Amino acid sequence: MKYSLIALGLAAMLASSCATVQQNVDARTYLAKCKYEYAGLTVTGVHFSSGIDVDTVDLRVLVKITDTTDKDVALDHAAFALFLDASHVLDVAHNRFVRIAPKAFSTEPVDVGLPFGGIVKSLGHKPQKIGIKAKLWVTILIGKSTWETPVVIPLEVEMPVPYDQIDKFVAQRKQELEKEAADKAANAAKSVLPSVQPPHF
Repeated sequence: MKYSLIALGLAAMLASSCATVQQNVDARTYLAKCKYEYAGLTVTGVHFSSGIDVDTVDLRVLVKITDTTDKDVALDHAAFALFLDASHVLDVAHNRFVRIAPKAFSTEPVDVGLPFGGIVKSLGHKPQKIGIKAKLWVTILIGKSTWETPVVIPLEVEMPVPYDQIDKFVAQRKQELEKEAADKAANAAKSVLPSVQPPHF
């Protein structure tokens, strides 16, 4: 009797384990059907250390997830690694839970403050390529319940460093500095000019 109970317990555990494995296989099969794609990179701001020397570049990376299944899916969280000319420079986490309905999509923004000036000095040259390697933890939602194990989806892309966008901020900063210099010069000139009194008749 004792051995029968042990055997029954082992059988139950094995069945549960098999069910979990099958659930994970099903989840991977479903989630592999979805589309995961890089959707663009925008420079949203540039900060300067002095003059027009670039200190930090604010980037917004867009990742588009399309649910091609007949169940709701969710982006649980994501991790992003950034590279300049193949040198790993920064890690960024995305911790926003995003639910996506069947046949719908979500374009998720990931904001990054890249210490560009320091990185360029460290590399010793002006980088030409920016690379992004992402891991997306996605899962299936059924009603209010979540299938246990999120699936890790890799995403990798490389593109030219967006100097055209950075240069627009540099040009704007240069104009601001030139205006400040002109205003200072005008104020200085006014302060050294002798005051002229109108003649009295």
